[in-house]
Amino acid sequence: MISRFVTEFQASLTEDSFRKLTLGKFRGESADIEHVYVRRVVLKEGERLSFVYRYSNRDLTQNHTFEEGIDLLTRTIGAQCLSATLFTSNQRQQLIFNRRGKPRWSSGPAEEEAVKEQHDRVKSRLLKDEEFLKLLGVLDPQGKPKMQMGDKYRQIHHFIELLAPPIRSLKRGKRLRVIDMGAGKGYLTFAIYAFLAQEQFDVEVLGIERRSSLVELCNNVAARCGFEKLKFEIGDIFSVDLKSADVLVALHACDTATDDAIYRGINAGADLILVAPCCHKELRPQLSSPESMKPLFRHGIQVDRMAETITDTLRTMYLEASGYITRIQEFIALEHTMKNLLIVATKNPKQWDREKLLDDATNFAAQFGVKHQRLADLVMSDEASAKPGE
Repeated sequence: MISRFVTEFQASLTEDSFRKLTLGKFRGESADIEHVYVRRVVLKEGERLSFVYRYSNRDLTQNHTFEEGIDLLTRTIGAQCLSATLFTSNQRQQLIFNRRGKPRWSSGPAEEEAVKEQHDRVKSRLLKDEEFLKLLGVLDPQGKPKMQMGDKYRQIHHFIELLAPPIRSLKRGKRLRVIDMGAGKGYLTFAIYAFLAQEQFDVEVLGIERRSSLVELCNNVAARCGFEKLKFEIGDIFSVDLKSADVLVALHACDTATDDAIYRGINAGADLILVAPCCHKELRPQLSSPESMKPLFRHGIQVDRMAETITDTLRTMYLEASGYITRIQEFIALEHTMKNLLIVATKNPKQWDREKLLDDATNFAAQFGVKHQRLADLVMSDEASAKPGE
């Protein structure tokens, strides 16, 4: 299938139907690469393929001739990267490998990028102040998305669209304290601050990030933007002071770190918790199939997806047992990342039957052979300590 994919890519260049190529799910020595974006560019030397390597704290661009680029893809797909998506003028083709190296091919209708980008610019956006996006390298000085940053630009605005309804339901009479755990380059942290200031909240936003270089970068940009109540600090999920936190955000915290973030948000009494889970590893080795559902557990890729679904379902169930109303919705388009769900939890103003909801969650987990789940263990530990003598 690799040769078929590369042939389709080569044909799209020859037929002038090529739009872009996205590589993801890197492993081994290349595991620190988040994505690689490939586009066709014209340089003084002639037409080239521009490979933009997206790391967590920098981008690296390398230009290759068509022949060099095709050879590089042939050696990379299936070996260093396990996901490749080709966008042409008439279709989208995707090649994904599971953990055992077995490929899966899918295709669908094309997304006309030029039309979509024009729509993005014309469409009325909830977030009006985009000046910070220029300083963070998303927009050029003219206010247009830079090459390879169109996906990030759309993600930022889509996140604000998801954030707006629950945020607007919060009271505006007091200072709103927002904590973003794992802020990274701060794209969404800045967007949260700018939107809340625009909505006339008395807001204080704190971005927590382990990498000191990113903390320094973001604080410098915040100062240049005049965002006086936006700060970034070095730390992690358990070191940050969540006192008086009203909103907790944790996007793409790996595996059980998402559970830790949810738990800290619950204990802080946050009015709003938003998490985008990533790397659902904890439940996969524990899963066993109920007799009536065995067909759903026949293939490895289905078990992987069931592990993700069951994990996130349990998270919502324990959030609801802790006094929250929850929903799960799409966060990022699938071609950007397969980890595309956002869990939104808002405080439940009504009474709830905690004991029954905890029992429901325990029984649900037991159906699939789950004995341990990080958020469940944390919540149930609190439950046990609240009932001395049991």
